[in-house]
Amino acid sequence: MGDAYVNDFSFNVTDGGSNNVLFKIANNNTSVPGIFIGSVYFDTGSNTNLLSAFGIDVGNTGTVDFQDNGTANMAQSANLSSPWSTDFSATKKGGAANSVQTGEVLGLSFTGNYNNVVSALNNGSLKVGLHVQGINGGSDTFVSGISAGNTQNTPEPLTMLAAGAAVGFGGMFKKQRAQAQKAE
Repeated sequence: MGDAYVNDFSFNVTDGGSNNVLFKIANNNTSVPGIFIGSVYFDTGSNTNLLSAFGIDVGNTGTVDFQDNGTANMAQSANLSSPWSTDFSATKKGGAANSVQTGEVLGLSFTGNYNNVVSALNNGSLKVGLHVQGINGGSDTFVSGISAGNTQNTPEPLTMLAAGAAVGFGGMFKKQRAQAQKAE
Protein backbone atom coordinates (compact mmCIF):
# COMPACT_ATOMS: atom_id res chain seq x y z
CA MET A 1 0.00 0.00 0.00
CA GLY A 2 2.79 2.45 0.81
CA ASP A 3 5.13 1.79 -2.13
CA ALA A 4 4.41 5.16 -3.73
CA TYR A 5 5.33 7.02 -0.54
CA VAL A 6 8.59 5.37 0.50
CA ASN A 7 10.60 8.42 -0.63
CA ASP A 8 8.44 10.82 1.38
CA PHE A 9 10.11 10.09 4.72
CA SER A 10 13.68 10.73 5.81
CA PHE A 11 15.91 10.75 8.83
CA ASN A 12 19.34 11.85 9.79
CA VAL A 13 21.55 10.84 12.65
CA THR A 14 23.99 13.29 14.14
CA ASP A 15 26.71 13.26 16.75
CA GLY A 16 25.48 15.32 19.69
CA GLY A 17 28.82 15.04 21.51
CA SER A 18 29.44 13.44 24.90
CA ASN A 19 28.18 10.07 23.61
CA ASN A 20 24.85 11.53 22.54
CA VAL A 21 23.33 10.43 19.24
CA LEU A 22 20.33 12.26 17.78
CA PHE A 23 17.89 10.83 15.23
CA LYS A 24 15.65 13.32 13.38
CA ILE A 25 12.68 11.60 11.69
CA ALA A 26 10.92 13.74 9.04
CA ASN A 27 7.72 13.52 7.01
CA ASN A 28 8.27 15.16 3.62
CA ASN A 29 5.03 13.96 1.99
CA THR A 30 3.25 16.67 0.04
CA SER A 31 1.26 14.58 -2.42
CA VAL A 32 -1.42 13.06 -0.15
CA PRO A 33 -2.79 14.99 2.83
CA GLY A 34 -3.10 13.08 6.07
CA ILE A 35 -0.20 10.62 5.79
CA PHE A 36 1.68 10.59 9.08
CA ILE A 37 4.33 8.71 11.04
CA GLY A 38 2.59 7.28 14.09
CA SER A 39 5.39 5.18 15.61
CA VAL A 40 9.15 4.67 15.38
CA TYR A 41 10.95 1.44 16.40
CA PHE A 42 14.60 0.49 16.97
CA ASP A 43 16.03 -3.04 16.87
CA THR A 44 19.65 -3.15 18.05
CA GLY A 45 20.01 -6.87 17.29
CA SER A 46 22.83 -8.38 19.30
CA ASN A 47 24.24 -4.90 20.02
CA THR A 48 22.59 -4.68 23.45
CA ASN A 49 24.94 -1.89 24.62
CA LEU A 50 24.71 0.18 21.42
CA LEU A 51 21.97 2.56 22.61
CA SER A 52 20.62 3.56 26.02
CA ALA A 53 18.94 6.48 27.79
CA PHE A 54 16.18 6.97 25.22
CA GLY A 55 15.10 10.62 24.93
CA ILE A 56 11.88 11.58 23.15
CA ASP A 57 10.72 14.91 21.68
CA VAL A 58 14.22 16.37 21.39
CA GLY A 59 14.04 19.43 19.14
CA ASN A 60 10.77 18.51 17.41
CA THR A 61 9.23 20.80 14.84
CA GLY A 62 5.49 21.25 14.54
CA THR A 63 2.93 19.79 16.94
CA VAL A 64 4.74 16.45 17.28
CA ASP A 65 4.28 14.88 20.72
CA PHE A 66 5.47 11.31 21.25
CA GLN A 67 5.85 9.03 24.25
CA ASP A 68 7.96 6.02 25.13
CA ASN A 69 6.28 2.82 23.97
CA GLY A 70 8.87 0.42 25.42
CA THR A 71 9.45 -2.77 23.49
CA ALA A 72 6.06 -2.73 21.75
CA ASN A 73 5.66 -5.03 18.78
CA MET A 74 6.11 -3.24 15.45
CA ALA A 75 3.19 -3.57 13.03
CA GLN A 76 3.87 -6.21 10.33
CA SER A 77 7.13 -7.32 12.00
CA ALA A 78 6.06 -10.96 11.67
CA ASN A 79 6.33 -10.54 7.88
CA LEU A 80 10.04 -9.65 7.91
CA SER A 81 12.56 -12.02 6.41
CA SER A 82 14.85 -11.61 9.42
CA PRO A 83 13.75 -11.55 13.06
CA TRP A 84 12.69 -8.24 14.56
CA SER A 85 12.88 -7.46 18.26
CA THR A 86 11.95 -3.98 19.40
CA ASP A 87 14.43 -2.54 21.91
CA PHE A 88 13.07 1.02 21.89
CA SER A 89 9.93 2.55 20.45
CA ALA A 90 8.04 5.81 20.56
CA THR A 91 4.47 6.47 19.51
CA LYS A 92 2.28 9.52 19.12
CA LYS A 93 0.36 10.67 22.16
CA GLY A 94 -3.36 10.60 21.48
CA GLY A 95 -4.63 11.32 17.99
CA ALA A 96 -3.03 11.99 14.64
CA ALA A 97 -2.49 15.68 15.47
CA ASN A 98 0.52 14.68 17.62
CA SER A 99 2.07 12.42 14.97
CA VAL A 100 4.78 13.45 12.50
CA GLN A 101 2.67 15.25 9.89
CA THR A 102 3.89 16.72 6.59
CA GLY A 103 6.75 19.14 7.19
CA GLU A 104 7.26 18.05 10.80
CA VAL A 105 10.21 16.40 12.52
CA LEU A 106 10.51 14.09 15.55
CA GLY A 107 13.77 14.16 17.51
CA LEU A 108 14.92 11.05 19.39
CA SER A 109 18.16 10.91 21.35
CA PHE A 110 20.21 8.11 22.83
CA THR A 111 23.36 7.68 24.79
CA GLY A 112 25.69 5.86 22.42
CA ASN A 113 28.86 6.12 20.38
CA TYR A 114 28.04 7.89 17.11
CA ASN A 115 30.58 5.96 15.03
CA ASN A 116 29.32 2.63 16.37
CA VAL A 117 25.71 3.63 15.62
CA VAL A 118 26.56 4.59 12.04
CA SER A 119 28.52 1.37 11.58
CA ALA A 120 25.58 -0.67 12.92
CA LEU A 121 23.18 1.12 10.55
CA ASN A 122 25.52 0.45 7.64
CA ASN A 123 25.94 -3.25 8.39
CA GLY A 124 22.25 -3.75 9.17
CA SER A 125 22.68 -4.77 12.80
CA LEU A 126 20.77 -1.64 13.89
CA LYS A 127 17.40 -1.36 12.19
CA VAL A 128 14.89 1.46 12.36
CA GLY A 129 11.21 0.95 11.58
CA LEU A 130 8.34 3.34 10.94
CA HIS A 131 4.63 2.75 11.14
CA VAL A 132 3.10 5.17 8.63
CA GLN A 133 -0.63 5.74 8.82
CA GLY A 134 -3.33 7.57 6.90
CA ILE A 135 -2.46 5.89 3.59
CA ASN A 136 -5.80 5.64 1.78
CA GLY A 137 -7.47 4.55 5.02
CA GLY A 138 -4.72 2.09 5.93
CA SER A 139 -1.14 1.94 7.13
CA ASP A 140 2.21 0.44 6.22
CA THR A 141 5.57 -0.31 7.81
CA PHE A 142 8.99 0.67 6.50
CA VAL A 143 12.22 -0.85 7.85
CA SER A 144 15.87 0.03 7.23
CA GLY A 145 17.98 -2.71 5.69
CA ILE A 146 15.07 -4.78 4.35
CA SER A 147 14.43 -4.87 0.63
CA ALA A 148 10.97 -4.90 -0.93
CA GLY A 149 11.49 -8.56 -1.78
CA ASN A 150 11.83 -9.35 1.93
CA THR A 151 15.51 -10.21 1.74
CA GLN A 152 18.12 -8.70 4.04
CA ASN A 153 19.86 -5.89 2.21
CA THR A 154 21.54 -2.72 3.42
CA PRO A 155 21.33 -0.21 0.56
CA GLU A 156 24.31 1.97 -0.31
CA PRO A 157 22.67 5.28 0.76
CA LEU A 158 23.19 4.24 4.37
CA THR A 159 26.80 5.33 4.02
CA MET A 160 25.49 8.88 3.76
CA LEU A 161 24.56 8.67 7.44
CA ALA A 162 28.19 8.98 8.42
CA ALA A 163 28.10 12.59 7.29
CA GLY A 164 24.88 13.22 9.20
CA ALA A 165 23.04 13.85 5.94
CA ALA A 166 19.32 13.31 5.65
CA VAL A 167 18.48 10.08 3.89
CA GLY A 168 15.22 9.43 2.10
CA PHE A 169 13.56 6.23 3.17
CA GLY A 170 13.37 5.23 -0.49
CA GLY A 171 17.10 4.57 -0.45
CA MET A 172 17.40 3.74 3.22
CA PHE A 173 14.08 2.13 4.07
CA LYS A 174 12.37 -0.37 1.90
CA LYS A 175 8.65 -0.99 1.97
CA GLN A 176 7.56 -4.29 3.38
CA ARG A 177 5.21 -6.13 1.09
CA ALA A 178 2.59 -7.17 3.56
CA GLN A 179 -1.09 -6.75 4.05
CA ALA A 180 -1.69 -3.22 5.32
CA GLN A 181 -3.26 -2.73 8.69
CA LYS A 182 -6.16 -0.40 9.28
CA ALA A 183 -5.01 3.07 10.33
CA GLU A 184 -5.66 4.07 13.90
